[in-house]
Amino acid sequence: MKIKKYCETLKYLKKSQIRYLVKNRLTGKRPAKTEGEAPVIGELSLWTPRLDSHPDYLRRFSTDELLQGKVTLLYESGRPGGRNWEALDKSHLWNFNLHYLEFLIPLAAAWQETKDERYYDCFRDYCLRWIGDNREGTGDGWHPYTISLRLTNLWICMDGFGERIRRDEEFLRTLCGSMYAQYRHLEKRKELHLLGNHYLENLKALLLGALYFKEPGVYAETKSRLQEQLEEQILADGVHYERSLMYHKLVLEDLMRLAKAVRTADKAFYQELTSWIQAMTTPMYSLEEGMGHTPLFNDAGDNVARTMPSLLAALREEFGVAPLWKGSFPEAGYYCLRGRGLKLLMDAGEIAPSYMPGHGHCDGLSIEISCEGRPVFVNSGTGLYQGELRSYFRSTRAHNTVVIDGGEQSECWGEHRVAARISKVSGSGGADWMEGELTTCGGKRQRRRVEARDGIVRILDTVEGHAQAYFHLADGYGYEERDGGILVTERDGTAVCRILAPEGDRTAVHRDGELCLYAPEFGRIGKTQALEIVWEGDGTEHEIQIIWLQQISTEERKG
Repeated sequence: MKIKKYCETLKYLKKSQIRYLVKNRLTGKRPAKTEGEAPVIGELSLWTPRLDSHPDYLRRFSTDELLQGKVTLLYESGRPGGRNWEALDKSHLWNFNLHYLEFLIPLAAAWQETKDERYYDCFRDYCLRWIGDNREGTGDGWHPYTISLRLTNLWICMDGFGERIRRDEEFLRTLCGSMYAQYRHLEKRKELHLLGNHYLENLKALLLGALYFKEPGVYAETKSRLQEQLEEQILADGVHYERSLMYHKLVLEDLMRLAKAVRTADKAFYQELTSWIQAMTTPMYSLEEGMGHTPLFNDAGDNVARTMPSLLAALREEFGVAPLWKGSFPEAGYYCLRGRGLKLLMDAGEIAPSYMPGHGHCDGLSIEISCEGRPVFVNSGTGLYQGELRSYFRSTRAHNTVVIDGGEQSECWGEHRVAARISKVSGSGGADWMEGELTTCGGKRQRRRVEARDGIVRILDTVEGHAQAYFHLADGYGYEERDGGILVTERDGTAVCRILAPEGDRTAVHRDGELCLYAPEFGRIGKTQALEIVWEGDGTEHEIQIIWLQQISTEERKG
């Protein structure tokens, strides 16, 4: 069975990916050269106050903890140190995040605000300890992805500390020597077997390195590859092709950093990057505005990418970019409706690029609904990349869509693999409706139309077979069965909306168990409630209504 999954997975890969997979197996174990001498010590303008000093961002880290040698990431704390900084009691994702050294950026922000030398000394100490403890050239710290993020974060910090770090000449030489060795190792270990956002991160870091270390040959080659990837990875509607709105924001930030770095050095490329930035800003704003969180389609959570308000502030201040609003993103398959205090999203797109579906979920035709900027109906989230719960969070029943005959929409397996998958996917939308259609990997056709008019949301599903529709609630809400329907209530008992299913349907409210797991952020898995509505589909339209009892129109809010 596993051989069949491998074959089904491999057939979607590009030939180049398979070639680099084999090459990595043969050469990937060689330790990195960890010491180097930077040919020059340059400067990069990467510090972005609206991002790096924004309260939304700084709340993720405790500078008091950092001064004491303690780091909290993804809701887990540890003390970096020892061989390769390997924390055996933590997840692989936590270890990866530790090696990004992103937690050093708040130290630069604190130093800028106070000029307290403790923050600079703390930054210096963490850098020297990382260099000293990772001299073997093996482990997570020398993975191409961690190098890509760490180099970028260090250049942000160096720009943030400004003249203070330039006065510390011996430390600066040591740090730049290590960074040059990392940059050289990354150049030889680009993630060409994966591609996608990982490869884009590699190219971003290499381009910044080529600017910093003044290597025009590397710059020209990397720029050409980066341009090719942007053409491929950013769809015509501006959405990043992995269709995770979290990774979309990460890539948008990458382009903003790159644009700042090349603004004076390569004005033509700067103009090109700002065009991509504008294209990506519109879907970020259109899809997230009014939702109250990063929508949880595919791998996503609220504590990884910078927040939309901070990105919008930086876009306006640094580039003069303002968002536009659109309701349809047909290449990505995202559609949204808004009005009368409601905001609805639906995913009617492919699971991911066929050769890089690792962040994809079984969320075809799933919806999220927020009321007055608060999430009400949500997908279950992601929470983690390793562990036994990974398969649940990617499953069909973890999303607000329909399970047909007990089967999955796509065959998600392992941590980041997809074998057989949805096909014949299409979608469309108008002012007060959106609809989509797909065929599951088991050959089951599914169609859904969502209409929102006058405070009533109608969900019209067309399937053949045993149908189970799920409606997962966000934090702060619960289900109550009364008055011939299902009420969604707030903690104080206030009714928010009523769900009406056709007579003869079976309904079940789940208040415990796997179906109630909810992970709005990475590292935090809580519990909420889920409604299951069951019927026997005969190929005709089946209607579920959500009647909103609390809402304020835009006109009323203005008044």
